[in-house]
Amino acid sequence: MAKKSTKIALTYFITICVTLLLIGGLCVFLLGDIMNPDTNKTPSVELEQMGSGSGYVPTVNDNKTTLFIFDSQKKMTGTCFMLVRMVASESQLVLMPIPADTYASPDGTENSIYEFYRTGGSAKAVQAVESAMDIKVDYYLKLNNESFAALVNIFGGVDFSVPYNLIYTDPDTGEETIIREGDVYLDHNTLRKIITFPAYNSGEEYRAKMMGIAFLDLINKNIVSGFSNNIDDYFSQVINSPVETNFTAYDYKELSDAMKYTAESTDRIADLVTVSGSYNENGLFVLDEGFIKAVPEWLRLDLEDDNIVTTTAVTANFDFPE
Repeated sequence: MAKKSTKIALTYFITICVTLLLIGGLCVFLLGDIMNPDTNKTPSVELEQMGSGSGYVPTVNDNKTTLFIFDSQKKMTGTCFMLVRMVASESQLVLMPIPADTYASPDGTENSIYEFYRTGGSAKAVQAVESAMDIKVDYYLKLNNESFAALVNIFGGVDFSVPYNLIYTDPDTGEETIIREGDVYLDHNTLRKIITFPAYNSGEEYRAKMMGIAFLDLINKNIVSGFSNNIDDYFSQVINSPVETNFTAYDYKELSDAMKYTAESTDRIADLVTVSGSYNENGLFVLDEGFIKAVPEWLRLDLEDDNIVTTTAVTANFDFPE
């Protein structure tokens, strides 16, 4: 009986000692944490510091292609098409004007991009451009005269060199175009007349080039320091004008930082790529096969490939034909 009591007492004694050691150790740990609160938090503080102040940098996922459609008047020469590629990862815009009579066959039917647009609207125009260029278009933005004015007024206009006298009276509206050869300041109204002039010597291909050069100058000469600070307001002005687009407020929320980052570039922001092709027996402008193969490089669609070779784009150094 005495041996049993001694064994029980010893067991209690050991249990109490172990418990005191555990509690004591815990108290020492907690007391040390209270007296030195930063001791055990250094790793998390360092991680927070590493993640802060790094700045926003867009990725290739922020690079987007938009089809710009300007419908000034219900006829081919009153309608303009231009691909605008935002290469946010390189702080660059690429402009590619497309002749309205460009050949396309999105559903096996052969016609011009304008005719697909005329009969099927903006969505069909996107399909036609995708078919002609063999690329994917992310968004479209269709402007009428009012929304076009809202867009151009954001930039304020630009000086432009007119290659020869542009004189024309529209038989449908009676509007006169009289723009003399030489340097001319383009406000939204004069710019509209330049890019919808129906009697250029070299037809639709030349009209598309004129549009590209005019917009190239408009962008490069007006996006200056501080422009990006007002992009939210500029977007509101355009989106609240009479526009048709599949670019939603959610899309803007996702891409606004990339747009601002691009506009903050201190270098020349926009480059111009002019299309290359020839007319077929049906009077449609057929893009060269070599040009189509080069479109992904022109528009920087291949940035994921580290081994690409950049080709210099055709820019505003454009020789006007006589």
